[in-house]
Amino acid sequence: MESVRTVIGIDPGTQRVGYAIIVETTEGWQAVDSGVFQFPSRLPVAQRLALLFDELTALLNEYPPDCVVVEEPYVRPFGMKSALVVAQSVGVVKLAAVRAGVPVVSYPYTQAKRTLTGSGSATKTVLAAAIQQFLKLPQLPPWQDAIDAMAFALCHCLLSPLPKEVKTIP
Repeated sequence: MESVRTVIGIDPGTQRVGYAIIVETTEGWQAVDSGVFQFPSRLPVAQRLALLFDELTALLNEYPPDCVVVEEPYVRPFGMKSALVVAQSVGVVKLAAVRAGVPVVSYPYTQAKRTLTGSGSATKTVLAAAIQQFLKLPQLPPWQDAIDAMAFALCHCLLSPLPKEVKTIP
């Protein structure tokens, strides 16, 4: 199974950031690694963002991707403050990707759910089952943030398929 494309999905935040490395092969998709970067809430947001940048830079060096996919922040009518904090995390993700010379794209969470399940309002349980099926995983990671990161990576793979001539490289 030859790797054709590596995609890193990121579920942003300032205390917990989920990540997933998905490799597309000639036979489908495979989860290579996933996890959560966790930062102490007692640290100021700026310090947590600096730690996030360092963690992402190390991840991008360890698993050089073809693309980084990050959740596009959603602003609820009365959730502006939390959306702004998460948007800072998204900015750090984009900066780390650009500094590493990697293209970065973003999708709203509803787009990832719609792409993987057929419904933008699918529950987290339905989304998790779809991810498990796509990746043929015996079990999912224990962190919801990592599962969501897998959703973003898979969403991108499905929405931007590789050209046929690339997929059939022997």
